[in-house]
Amino acid sequence: MYGGGARRRASPTYLSRFIPSDIRHRSTIMPGDWPRMPGPPAASTDGATAGCKALKPQMGFLARHSRYYFPAQNYKRGPKSQTHEAVDTFQPKTPHSSTAAVRAPQQASSTKQRRTATGSGGRPAYGTAAGGGGSGPTPARPPQLPMLRQLVRSGKLADARSLFDAMPHRDEVAYATLLVGYAAAADFPGAMALFYRLRASSPPHAAADPFVLSPVFKACASAAADAGILRRAAALHAFAVRSSSVSSVFVSTALADAYAKAGRLELALQVFDEMPCKNVVSWTTLVASLARAGRRHDALRRFAEMRTSGVACDSHAYAAALTACVDAGLLPRGREVHALCAKLGLDATPYVANTLATLYARFGDVDRALATVSRMSSRDVAACTTLIASYVQTGRAEEAIEAFVRMLHDESSNSASPNEYTFSAVIAACANIERVYLGEQIHAQAARRGLSHARSVANSLVKLYARCGHLSAATDVFRESIIKDVVSWSAIISGYAQEGYAEEAFAMFSEMRHHSSCPRPNEFTLASLLSVCASAAAMDTGRQLHALAVSAGLEHHAMIRSALIDMYGKSGSMSDADVVFSNRTNDDVISWTAMIVGQAEHGHSKGALELFEEMCRVGLKPDHVTFIGVLTACSHAGEVDLGLRYLNAMSKTYGVEPSKEHYGCVVDLLGRAGRVHEAEELIGRISADERDGVVWTSLLRACAARGAEETGKRAAKRVMEAEPWGSGAHVAMANLYASKGQWREAAQERHLMKRKGVVKGAGWSSVEVGGEDRGIGVFVSGDRTNPQDNAIISMLDLMYYGAGTVCHIPDQLDLGSEVELTVN
Repeated sequence: MYGGGARRRASPTYLSRFIPSDIRHRSTIMPGDWPRMPGPPAASTDGATAGCKALKPQMGFLARHSRYYFPAQNYKRGPKSQTHEAVDTFQPKTPHSSTAAVRAPQQASSTKQRRTATGSGGRPAYGTAAGGGGSGPTPARPPQLPMLRQLVRSGKLADARSLFDAMPHRDEVAYATLLVGYAAAADFPGAMALFYRLRASSPPHAAADPFVLSPVFKACASAAADAGILRRAAALHAFAVRSSSVSSVFVSTALADAYAKAGRLELALQVFDEMPCKNVVSWTTLVASLARAGRRHDALRRFAEMRTSGVACDSHAYAAALTACVDAGLLPRGREVHALCAKLGLDATPYVANTLATLYARFGDVDRALATVSRMSSRDVAACTTLIASYVQTGRAEEAIEAFVRMLHDESSNSASPNEYTFSAVIAACANIERVYLGEQIHAQAARRGLSHARSVANSLVKLYARCGHLSAATDVFRESIIKDVVSWSAIISGYAQEGYAEEAFAMFSEMRHHSSCPRPNEFTLASLLSVCASAAAMDTGRQLHALAVSAGLEHHAMIRSALIDMYGKSGSMSDADVVFSNRTNDDVISWTAMIVGQAEHGHSKGALELFEEMCRVGLKPDHVTFIGVLTACSHAGEVDLGLRYLNAMSKTYGVEPSKEHYGCVVDLLGRAGRVHEAEELIGRISADERDGVVWTSLLRACAARGAEETGKRAAKRVMEAEPWGSGAHVAMANLYASKGQWREAAQERHLMKRKGVVKGAGWSSVEVGGEDRGIGVFVSGDRTNPQDNAIISMLDLMYYGAGTVCHIPDQLDLGSEVELTVN
């Protein structure tokens, strides 16, 4: 009993009575195995005090005899009962108490002994040089401690470790200081090694100090999530429970953050719900973790609970709530949070202002985003990065590059030096406008600052070079990347897919799936590969990717659904495309557009136009890609007047400004109908910016098909001006001359190609390959590297000479055009 006499020690055997029988004999207690604590604390202006008061009537037998569940750090002993009953009265200590794990109540005489065994600040002091517990007088704090803290704060972890190893006396404060450095450097193995060293060389209660355990859990949170890290985290969790340190708000918050960042959000929620006292950091960590895991509405609900619980929200809490609004696309809710921040005067703080700028920029309100950044109390690198990213997200790439140049120019006069996220944003701007020469200069700037190998910078560089067609440079950056995540793999696979390198794209995908540290493919990876299958009409391979998307839970994603419809449509299986389309959501414009384009390209023009009318009836707004499919359907169906009506109604009725692709479709529509002169007049009426090689090429093809020589010459001249090294105009003119029997002019056109050094791309074809090396095989004209080259040539000769018995093969085969076979 408590009143006096010897206290019974709470041994593990004694405490096993309170552990469920099915886990009693485990060597390590796993999270979720212990009984749940009482419910959340009542509302109060002081979260810690309110939580402790809420526990007062519920402190039972375990509170008096066990160190597992209810710690003593937030309580001080009340007056002893006169009847010596087994009842204790607990009163909260001041909220500034820094000691998180105090021993269970002992005899009154032990209080004096504990005071003599502790150093300044109430922390235990150790007498040996290695930090171990020895007898003798209590030494003072190590004189090297201030220097150690300074080295850790400046990020010089190697120098800090050298100083630590040279210290003749190390207490738990020195260990905690160095552990903070390891946590900041995301060095979990180093933090664990130091923690084990502390446990081996110090008294047992030293490792249980919350200021020691918290940075260890923070280092765990910053490490890559895998099974080994989770096992270490669970073992540390069990140690914190056995030592009662888990009830410290610092330890529990770091533990919840570690579980959340490792992908075990359910364990993070359990740790949070079992915390006896919650402060603003705990709530903010929970809200940010839910938002990061994609549970944005749950994050906002917890944020509302935080405000009603009486905890005073700070700028970090409001920034976490605003991040959830950004990711969930909740602009009205974000404005409400903005109003709360403005009422408290927090809208000018860097964290809140940067998130507000991101919120408004995401919804296209760049002016308000810029105004938010301009009201910041101090313009730091985060503000400049947010400004550049806002320009990029709203399609204002030129202004983003100009803002980056101004940032470099003003770098000497302020502390806003570009970091890896700044370089990532401006490189993305270069990629959007395909300015590879600017991207190369920014790449050199990043390399000069040692940031070119940062994950975000490397991913942006891969996207830049791949989008601009520099696949060799993209591959070099990818191979040199130290850490490759799913974004890195998706970027390089997408680059190969866009350039038509089907074999390389699937080879990279196979390497990705066998890579030990790479996560599962995301929607961007699978959509890129499905586009390759669509181009090659490789339906069997596309079905395997469809199954992979289903197993990964991505089949309902709009991007995947659109890619599947496109793949099945171009492979000739419109029934499978209809099945995928039937599983759409009502507001999925992308799937409607993909189905319209698929119907149009597959020759089902009437079905495509009916689908467009149905899309408008259900209230969906078509975009520019939708009208490409509609105009293509009109072109294939010969509906000239209907196509012209849709072109005129794009801006007036639907609010979509026609682009060069739309004008190209209409020019093709008029050319198919033989109205070549009207097509030329239409090109003359559009703006100079829209009159590029795409529009003139459409007119040139129509002239070649209709034999309009004079108009074709004018169109070919415009195409050659826009694309001087392209072979399309020369080949089209050679075909036009050949179709009219002007063989000498056709030969002159081909001689002009050779003199200018213009080379027509080699023809190629693809075929699905079965067996162990299942995938897409590509055959290029003139390639003799295939090991089965002789067998292939023999089969082609057999097919060629066999075809002569059933069809007519023209004599002229060297004109650069496709050979038309006339069946007898």
